[in-house]
Amino acid sequence: MRRFRRARGMSLDQAAGLAGISKSYLSRLERGQRSVDSRELLFRITRALDVSIADLTGQPYVPRDRQHAEAHRGVSGIRLALLDPTGPLSEEAEVAAAIDALAETMAACDLEAQGRLVPELLRSAHLYAALTDSPDWHRRVAAVAHTAVFFLRNLGEPDLAVIAGQRMAAAAEASADPATIAWAAYSRAHSLVPAGVVRRAVDLAVGASDATTGADAEQRAARGSCLLVAASSSAALGDVDAAREQIAAAAEIAAALEVPTLVASHTSFSEWNCVMHRVSVEVDAGNAAAALMAAQGLMKTGVSQRERMSYFWVDVGRAYSQLDRHREAVDAFRRAERAAPLRVRLSPVVRDSVRELVDGGARRAAGVELRGLAERCGVLNRD
Repeated sequence: MRRFRRARGMSLDQAAGLAGISKSYLSRLERGQRSVDSRELLFRITRALDVSIADLTGQPYVPRDRQHAEAHRGVSGIRLALLDPTGPLSEEAEVAAAIDALAETMAACDLEAQGRLVPELLRSAHLYAALTDSPDWHRRVAAVAHTAVFFLRNLGEPDLAVIAGQRMAAAAEASADPATIAWAAYSRAHSLVPAGVVRRAVDLAVGASDATTGADAEQRAARGSCLLVAASSSAALGDVDAAREQIAAAAEIAAALEVPTLVASHTSFSEWNCVMHRVSVEVDAGNAAAALMAAQGLMKTGVSQRERMSYFWVDVGRAYSQLDRHREAVDAFRRAERAAPLRVRLSPVVRDSVRELVDGGARRAAGVELRGLAERCGVLNRD
């Protein structure tokens, strides 16, 4: 923040005023004494400094271990598959089966497997869709592109994620399937938020939700998924009331959705995911106590999807950090790391929170666990 502020010739007073925060608070943020504890604040700072989110977070991060390096190899492969999907074709049935199994790699947050599989599957699916013009293959392109969006987001490649989202939208339109079109809007909205295009993400998700009026299970799952991404994006814009209403509407749909659907298997749309979004929105709004109250049930029972549980425990950790309950915050972040190690270590939110805990003197409260987490996240800058 300091580097970009000074490069633009802005004083602390000027930058703080544009971001809607005090000069002293911005100064503490620049010195690493406070973390950027909400997405709304992050977006206000990026607008004030006229920079991207990636500029402030330093993404994509240089690989620090074998797991990160293996996953990172997939980035260049996906870039080529998006820009030039030519080449030999693998056997059709094998490609289709591998695409059908992608939801499992997302639920497990297996970024290494995604990095290996997605480039070739994206290229082959695109070629089969072009050859057959089959709705089934267009939907398979959408499924692979959806996986690519979230893989690229996790690896800190927001611009490529936006391109993958656009590829998914084109495939969805070609399929002429309303549920797939709404699902694509969900993924595109998720790709736009890290790029800083939050208002567009809200409009896209709300528009798709309103337009998806079918009563079948796939359309209802897609509509509910769009409501959840609209909620998280609305919260990032500071519209917490709208976010709460959108989560409530999604929860009603989830409660009545009994049949497992393809869309829900990829978006994790469910009653428990609505609870997770409620926790996240309350944390972003600075309502840590309300977030922890909403989280109580899932803190005890959990769910089998490692990716979603990693997001959940990160939000719980953020809530504890807001309450200065340092030991519990570190424990929550470590639970998130156990669920999805690489994703959590690459999370700017986790890195910033851990850095604040270290610099804020929480090491005595959390001990060796905090130091180990800080080292694995690459934020332990001094003894």
